[in-house]
Amino acid sequence: MHLIIGIDPGINVGYAALNLDGKLITCGCVRDANEEDIVKLISRFGIPSITGSDVTPPPNFVSKIAARFNVKVIFPKESMQTDQKKKIAKNISDPHTRDAYSAAVKAYRFYANRLRQIDKLETNLDKDKLKHAIIQGIPIGQIIKTGNYKIEKERNRT
Repeated sequence: MHLIIGIDPGINVGYAALNLDGKLITCGCVRDANEEDIVKLISRFGIPSITGSDVTPPPNFVSKIAARFNVKVIFPKESMQTDQKKKIAKNISDPHTRDAYSAAVKAYRFYANRLRQIDKLETNLDKDKLKHAIIQGIPIGQIIKTGNYKIEKERNRT
């Protein structure tokens, strides 16, 4: 399963993972966690398609986690305000988990329309993989035409 993750770094690291339909898979907070701890934790639930941050610029810790999964970081033009995060994460009381969940939701919303369009497609292709490929920037026409979910790199011809 592919995921959209949100990370809130600090002494207490908040994390949240949504599936590509925007539904919460897991969230929580881990004290004194390093990159490896978070990578292992997230990997138990799936493969990230994108990482979200609630602040601009995204913290180095978030960028490193994204790099470990070879995915982009989505972050707002301006850092999210606490009241905005409380509105998104109404039922989450822990501030670190709330911030991570808000970051994941904002990242999901960035792609939500395109992901919902995939659900409407009549295709035999794996829709989870198709959504992941769209988030990675692969044109949908290319995927449907070739059935290839991977980015084709141009080869140098000599």
